[in-house]
Amino acid sequence: MAEDPETREPISALYRRPADENELGERSEMIQATTRHSRAVFNIMKVIGSDALFGLATAAAETDRQHGTHYSETVRQYHGWVAREDRGTVVAQTDVKGDRSLRPSQQKDPDLYVRIKERRPDGIVVRGAKVHITQPPVADEIIVIPSRAMTEADAGYAVAFAVPANVKGLTMICRPLIELEGAKHPLEGPRVRHNALVEALMVFEEVFVPWDRVFLAGESAFAGRVAHMFALWHRFSAVSYRAAQADLIAALALELAEANGIADKSHIRRNIVELVQFAEIQRMSAQLAALKPARDPLTGGLYPNPLYVNVGKLYSNAHYLSAVQALIDCAGGLAITAPSGDDYANPELRPVIEKYLAGNTQVGGDRRFKLFLAARELVALLGGLESVTMVHAEGSIEASVIELLRTYDFTKARALLDKILS
Repeated sequence: MAEDPETREPISALYRRPADENELGERSEMIQATTRHSRAVFNIMKVIGSDALFGLATAAAETDRQHGTHYSETVRQYHGWVAREDRGTVVAQTDVKGDRSLRPSQQKDPDLYVRIKERRPDGIVVRGAKVHITQPPVADEIIVIPSRAMTEADAGYAVAFAVPANVKGLTMICRPLIELEGAKHPLEGPRVRHNALVEALMVFEEVFVPWDRVFLAGESAFAGRVAHMFALWHRFSAVSYRAAQADLIAALALELAEANGIADKSHIRRNIVELVQFAEIQRMSAQLAALKPARDPLTGGLYPNPLYVNVGKLYSNAHYLSAVQALIDCAGGLAITAPSGDDYANPELRPVIEKYLAGNTQVGGDRRFKLFLAARELVALLGGLESVTMVHAEGSIEASVIELLRTYDFTKARALLDKILS
């Protein structure tokens, strides 16, 4: 995965921008593979950073053409540096926003969106805050991009740049890892005790950014383009990693149903099929987005098909909680009420637990008990994080609805209707 075929430089394949349909499909498969390797936790580092860099390359070229700027070269140089140096990159996009009925320039407090406070000959000084930022405490680099389209009045907020994670003036206020803290025994956290995500509220107070790390600085008409292109690449990553996560839910539900002796019941079979469908719609969306990509007419760069990406993403957002319900239906109440890992480790209690929690005789009591704890981790310890993430991360349901209405071509359908009505 690491060797660049052109330069033979040892770089992460995640930083290599796909040049054709095959490489785009390989990127999706690689994201699925790294998610499985991380116990169905999205290994977001570098994936999200490269998503931003791919999107910035397109938007920067358009900005340069209209304004005579040189952002494309700045993006190219930075991209090459993080790839060669194997830097861990994450993205800070979502502003805290304040009153959402108001634009950035209309807020009572000007710092509720990240903004350019000062321009200097050697760079810019920024202030403001970003929220929902995943993995910044363990990143090398933070790539900051706009969260929305801007008007001319919002020009100071049309800013994109990169800073080291330990840059002076940047404060990270991180959420507690309550799902990790709740896994008191190794059996109770088979995923989260090994792989976990942390999010931060990131506050920029007089942070200096040199010009060679600035990718947009006041060109308001292109803030939305940066946000849009990043979202497209990142949703492609989303349907890829979510397919791997869905595989886990489907397998867990099937094995629990088998351990309970109910895998042949009609309602359980429907639950399993629903989970297979949940996984495969996302996987098919990623595959079709790669097989039928779009190309930027200015740079010639390839990017995932927006229609198929957003079909998969919307389905994922809208059906995740139903997938968890299907899992719970297969598992039964012991998905939450099973004894603790400490009790199971107790030599006096373990034989009792195995005797009275026995199910299908073809499945050992040890296996069945561990399945219940894996289910409890998913629905309880990780339930809050993954439920909110699967509904809101990489863009909300409404964001995908808007994008589908924007990109779906009704031309042929209207022509058919005209033929019927004529």
